[in-house]
Amino acid sequence: LAPLLRHFVGIELIVETKNGRTFKGRLREADAFMNLVLSRTLCGSSGGRSAKSTNASGVAGENFDWVHLRGPTIRYIVFGANVDLAAIIRAGRDRERAAGDKYKRGVRKAKN
Repeated sequence: LAPLLRHFVGIELIVETKNGRTFKGRLREADAFMNLVLSRTLCGSSGGRSAKSTNASGVAGENFDWVHLRGPTIRYIVFGANVDLAAIIRAGRDRERAAGDKYKRGVRKAKN
């Protein structure tokens, strides 16, 4: 999963950590170790014990502009129901393939 996460930058997702905290935000960065950076993040505990604010859907938690989550602390990641995972992965792989073809050594396009 870690190598595929870079294709999902900009997608809204929910991440639960091993200590029971839940983070809902937009993915900004991901690396090979599954470290994630989320923006516009709502953080809450699974039991909802320490509530600072309540969002429109009634979920209690704290709001953060940016959150960095270490890969080893992540229990699971939930993508939205309206996200077409196969299409996003296919488009990301096509982008990487096109970039690789463009910058191959010795292969240059002639300018007309």
